[in-house]
This record gives sequence, C-alpha cells and structure tokens, in this order.
Amino acid sequence: MTRRILMALCTTSMLGLPSSAGVVYEIEVKDHGQSPAKTSETEMAAEGRNLKMGIAPGQGDGRGEMIFRGDRREMVVVDHDEQSYVVIDEAAIQQLAGQVSQVADQMAEALKNVPEDQRALVEKMMKQRMPARQAPEAPAADVRRTGERADKNGYPCVKYEVLVEGRRIRELWVTDWGNVEGGDEARDAFREMAEFFSEMLDAFSDAAGGLGGFGAQDGGIFADMKEIDGFPVVTSGFGGDGSLEDESALRSARRQAIDPAEFEPPAGYKRRSMLGQ
Repeated sequence: MTRRILMALCTTSMLGLPSSAGVVYEIEVKDHGQSPAKTSETEMAAEGRNLKMGIAPGQGDGRGEMIFRGDRREMVVVDHDEQSYVVIDEAAIQQLAGQVSQVADQMAEALKNVPEDQRALVEKMMKQRMPARQAPEAPAADVRRTGERADKNGYPCVKYEVLVEGRRIRELWVTDWGNVEGGDEARDAFREMAEFFSEMLDAFSDAAGGLGGFGAQDGGIFADMKEIDGFPVVTSGFGGDGSLEDESALRSARRQAIDPAEFEPPAGYKRRSMLGQ
C-alpha cells in the first residue's frame, strides 16, 4: 500500500459538474530501472485542501492514483486495473492498527517461553505474521538541507538529501513555495497530507509495540514534506548500491478550473477495505 502511495503522480479528467479554481503541475518521470531509461509525463492537481496524484504509465504495480481529501481527513487509493479503491481514514487506520496490536500481543506472549538464544530468530519469523503486508522494520530517515544551490528547470533551488543509516536514498532540489504557480495554496495541502501520513505510521508503530517497524522512510517523499521547506522541483531516488533508480521533475504549473469530481473515486468502482476484502 505504502509503495503505491509513495509513487503516485498524475490526474484524470471528468466533465459536466461545477468546477473550482486550482492548479495543475506537469511532472516528467524517468524510470532508470529500464535500459534505456523510460520517460513519461504525468500531472498532479491541487485545489484547496485536496490533492490528486497518480502512477505514471509503466511505473509501479499497475495503473492507479491517490486522492488526498484534507477536508475529510482521508486518503483514497484507486486501482484502475481492478476498478476498485480503498479509503484510508481515521476509522480504517484504527481498525488496522488494532489488528497489528493484536498480533504484536500474541507474538510477545509466545516469546516468553522461547529460550534467550533462540528469541531473535523466532521473533524475526513471527514478524511475517503481521497483517496487511506491513513494511519490515525500518530505521528513521534523516532529511538534511545541504545549502547547495542551483537553478533547476527555471526555478532557484536548494538541495536536500535523505539518508538512512548514512546511505543516500533520495535527493531533492527544492524551491520556495512562492516561486511556483499556486505554491502558496498547495503548501497547506501538501503539509496536511504529510501530517496525515505521519499519524498513520505512528498509529501502526505504536500498535506494533516495537515488534514491527514503521520507520520514517516508509513514508517516502510524504514523510520528507514535513522536513523540507518548499516545493520539490527535482526528486531522485537511489538503490541500495547507490545507483539512480528514478527521477521526477516539475516541467510546468498552470491555473486551471478543476471539477470537484476529480477528487472522488471513479463512478462504478468497487470500494475495498485496507485488508484487501
């Protein structure tokens, strides 16, 4: 689930309903996991407290998008291949956190009778029972403003690096919010989304009681948004060997009327739970 959320970057279009003012950002995405690297164009829309982003063609597990509704404090993850969607709200988070907590309690009870020299191995095996394919234990990410400056795609930027245990996993060139069309308005939606995502990870971490890790790196760029002060113009992701895996770059930003239906799941799609039901 997190992976699908961490890769979302485009929007769709619907007609016939009243529209409101917003901003649309055109994003270029490069997948360096292919040779030669595959380039695709996607969009991201922001209006008020709402954001809509999606998976670039050829990226990730399939075709989908993410909608963050700040006005309802919920995240909607759409899967176009299965014509379904999942709503992540406070109730869903608490439900899943409750299941994580229940399994964690069962694990802790079972470990009481395991000899000390075998406990680490048994604990590792039991973590695989955590529900909903939760992320493996992950250390916290360290977001650093380097002070290095450069112009990127016409925007004056400062470079940030995201490190995990000293290894660079992301690099971001960030410009002031006011330098980007609609940036001041989009800023609050981005920050509210980052806060929501952080609260979700905290709920899972607290429920796991230390038996299942939910480090800051799980949130990807969503977690980074709490630490950086500005709009990421260019973002690069790196693999375990330090090689460049993917890039995204802001190409343009424009004011545009956005249909309110853009921030809803497509009509006729089936709602599923976070547990895959």
